[in-house]
Amino acid sequence: MKNKFKRFGTLLLTAAAISLITISLTSCGDQKTTVEKTTVEYDVVIVGGGAAGLAAAIEAAEAGVSVALMEKMPMLGGSTLLSGGIVYGTGFTMQKEASVDDSVDALVQYWSDRADGLNDKDFLRFVAERSGATIDWLIDLGAEMNGPAPAGTSPVPRSVTSTTRGSGLIQPLRARANELGVDIMLETSATNLVTTDGAVVGVIAKDTENNETQYSAGAVVLATGGFDRNPQLVSEYASVAEGHMTFVGSGNTGDAITMTRDLNVDIVGHGGVIGFRAVEGESSYTTDVCSLMWMPYLYVNKDGHRFVNETIDYPIFHQELIEQEDQVSYLIFDGNTYVDTLDKAVEKGVAFTGDTLNEVANAAGINPKGLANTVKSYNAMIAAGEDTDFGKPLAGLPPINTPTYYALKVVPATLGTMSGLKVDLDTRVITKSGTAVPGLFAAGEVANGSFFNQVYPASGTSIQMSFTFGRVAGTNAAAYASAR
Repeated sequence: MKNKFKRFGTLLLTAAAISLITISLTSCGDQKTTVEKTTVEYDVVIVGGGAAGLAAAIEAAEAGVSVALMEKMPMLGGSTLLSGGIVYGTGFTMQKEASVDDSVDALVQYWSDRADGLNDKDFLRFVAERSGATIDWLIDLGAEMNGPAPAGTSPVPRSVTSTTRGSGLIQPLRARANELGVDIMLETSATNLVTTDGAVVGVIAKDTENNETQYSAGAVVLATGGFDRNPQLVSEYASVAEGHMTFVGSGNTGDAITMTRDLNVDIVGHGGVIGFRAVEGESSYTTDVCSLMWMPYLYVNKDGHRFVNETIDYPIFHQELIEQEDQVSYLIFDGNTYVDTLDKAVEKGVAFTGDTLNEVANAAGINPKGLANTVKSYNAMIAAGEDTDFGKPLAGLPPINTPTYYALKVVPATLGTMSGLKVDLDTRVITKSGTAVPGLFAAGEVANGSFFNQVYPASGTSIQMSFTFGRVAGTNAAAYASAR
């Protein structure tokens, strides 16, 4: 086992642990610039400080090895930090105490059905069997949860939600990692993997001042998240989401995929994304303007036609939305459903208004005749109390018949990607020839391609998978490093 170091603002290191190379470069004139290249040794190096990375760091450190976790952003948490803090699973203590009738088999079947059977059932079962223990582990670490409650299209209460959203999941893990002595390096960007005879033996990374450090390691865990913010990778592996808005962490640029290009690593997935929706131009789905999109009123496309049950699970809504002309929809409000925020949306140019349906249709670019016919049919169904088109519950919904009318523009967005590095159930990264890359493990969104098909099954599934496989990756990376 290699020497273990602690980071207190700056890294305190012994001479045995570092080799410092000073290179003098001559620039214009006689002034010389000194560039330092440092090599530091750890047993396990983890790239990415989101759910999977933190889980891996904790398990590796608890196994007694030295651990470095590098995160290129100024804070830990990745997309999980920005999430609603939902975790989906079965067999956890809160679910048992609520006397919920559920099982691993039922959860596996649900996940499989939502993927049309095109995901890997071994992966589904692996996570389902450990999902309850993962939720209990989070609670034991200090995460405060509400639930259980249903999510997705299943009525079974399987989801728990952090009382403080995503931060309530990340903060307890960060505290535990610090307690265990994990060296957490923020604003540290991994640029390359270091290999020897085909085995991964470290990572090269840069800090904010472009100083380069080689982190030698017995094992490396890649947990860099998805690639929503890398247009080239979206085009290559998830073209269905080209041009879509995204609400993921700004660090989700597919670093693990680009770093492993030279290793002949296999990429798996069916091109799907964690589909969502957004009010065009909004920076977060929790803004007051963007929150309007959740109102259970009438959605139409550019032809003025209704195309979906407006209360359906958000990934299914996304799947229907991207089939519409220009992938655009409009949520219709009137005097019966008016809220002040609509005027703010009009000022921002993301909502349109008129004294009549014809006027609002023309302002928004909706076919006026189509909208008029749809509203007439919709109002008749409200009066009858039954949605004969899409089966939406209509109780309590008012008709659309009172000025002023508004049309809020809503477009597709993503909350994550569903393709990535191929791994086995030991989280070892697998090449196109079917062999494992020695010393390289991966977990989380960067390695979730075997789990999904096109449509995301339920809120909290990706976070569950990230925590569960992250824990496995940390345990196995520590064992591999210790055996070298």
